[in-house]
Amino acid sequence: MTKRVPLLSLLLSIAGLLTSAYLTYTHFDRSALICSADAVVDCETVTSSDQSELFGIPVAILGLAFFAFLTVICLPFAWRVEALKWVRLGAVAVGVLMVVYLVAAELLIIGKICLWCTVVHIITLALAYLLVSAGLRENAAAGHE
Repeated sequence: MTKRVPLLSLLLSIAGLLTSAYLTYTHFDRSALICSADAVVDCETVTSSDQSELFGIPVAILGLAFFAFLTVICLPFAWRVEALKWVRLGAVAVGVLMVVYLVAAELLIIGKICLWCTVVHIITLALAYLLVSAGLRENAAAGHE
């Protein structure tokens, strides 16, 4: 495993946690939302849409929980627990599925894009790429031993 993967995954998780915390705060206090509003970009429309909740739970809170969990399992001690490799991969797989749903909702249903949400989506996809590619490199290296 590349030595930078644990640090990069932790930094990305913290960035996602902070962005999700901001989105959670603004879900309950719309006046705190800082985002332009035009024909395409409109964070308030996206974050107050019917799609901003899943089974009555704000998706911002789900994102906050997701990144809090990832932050913990990407801490240095957690990288020494082999079984957590699969937990990390499973978590980012769920995260990627959620990103697909949310981007589809923004583009196809709401017709607007939230820039803050896009930051969360990019962080999630970057984490998925980082963790999956590290896992593949690790498996390839183990196969050559």
